[in-house]
Amino acid sequence: MQFNRGEWSELYALLELLDNQDLNIVDDELKLIDNNTFKVLGLYIQNSNNEYYFDIKDVNVEVLKNNNVISNVDKDEIRKYKDILLNKILHELPGNGSFPIEEMKYILQKLTEGNKIKSSSRYKEDISANLRDNRINTIVNKVGYSIKSSLGSPATLLNASNNTNFKYKLKGLNNSDIAIVNNINTRTKLIDRLRYINDKKAKIEFEQVVSNVFNQNLQMIDSRLPEILADLLLSSYETGEKRIEELLKVIANKNIVNYLGDTHQYYKKKIGDFLVAVTLGLMPGEIWSGEYSVTGGIILVENNGEILVLDAIYYKEYLIRYLIRNTKLDSPSSNRYKMFNIYDENGEKYFNLNLQIRFIK
Repeated sequence: MQFNRGEWSELYALLELLDNQDLNIVDDELKLIDNNTFKVLGLYIQNSNNEYYFDIKDVNVEVLKNNNVISNVDKDEIRKYKDILLNKILHELPGNGSFPIEEMKYILQKLTEGNKIKSSSRYKEDISANLRDNRINTIVNKVGYSIKSSLGSPATLLNASNNTNFKYKLKGLNNSDIAIVNNINTRTKLIDRLRYINDKKAKIEFEQVVSNVFNQNLQMIDSRLPEILADLLLSSYETGEKRIEELLKVIANKNIVNYLGDTHQYYKKKIGDFLVAVTLGLMPGEIWSGEYSVTGGIILVENNGEILVLDAIYYKEYLIRYLIRNTKLDSPSSNRYKMFNIYDENGEKYFNLNLQIRFIK
């Protein structure tokens, strides 16, 4: 039972929602705008091949595994262990790595038989809920949520992988220049390699998203999105800027797709649609139908233990604004993905960049 801060935070979110059933919906500045629409009636987690359901009663929670009751937990116990866990996360857990919390063994065993909240990356949602929707006075079943925590390292929105490589064609460098570029190994080698390429007046053209699956998924959102993301990614190294909100200004000014209207609104819309898709359903390595599995939005675990919700049902515009304002491009391992390492293919010169997106702390 050793978990990292993010995994312990997911357990804390579960305990908090079992205790306080009204969802606190916030805007993009995390100000409360609604705590009356949704009430949590029960929660689901998917762990390996098992589904756990927590049926919330007045004074206790009934725990079912694959539709069979396995335990009952008093709400007083849930509050007790919730407070213990939050104190441990805030004041006692080291910053990195996985660690046991001996005091949590009992409640973990009662709730999940000792397993963490989510064990498979096959599921975009971390937790699902049966909700009473007070707006329409009905019960909505299995509304999926992604859990993002501020109690540990900033969460990743889009993980780096071979699927997220972008390929660029390079023209105007001789073999000597290419050798110099590939041997630049400074602390800021990616920026320095690009600076050398630009100083030599070489021409860079986006070639393709290396993964056909990811490319197809991006085109499901917009046919020009691969080009737009490629420009966003390259611009981050040209300018040294990583925040997506600021990079939007850069690519709007460049306007690589030659949009004739308000370019800032156009690129903001395209990148916003992409961020929402990655948050709610799209996985780079799997063919995406365009449908969302995370239908409810994001559950935020704030650094004081407060649980807030960015709602995708009635307040999607706030979710989009939050994602744009609070995400940045991250630089994965340059060695692993051979970024700005110029290579020859059929007599042409190319290099790759890798797209990874992380929340800002």
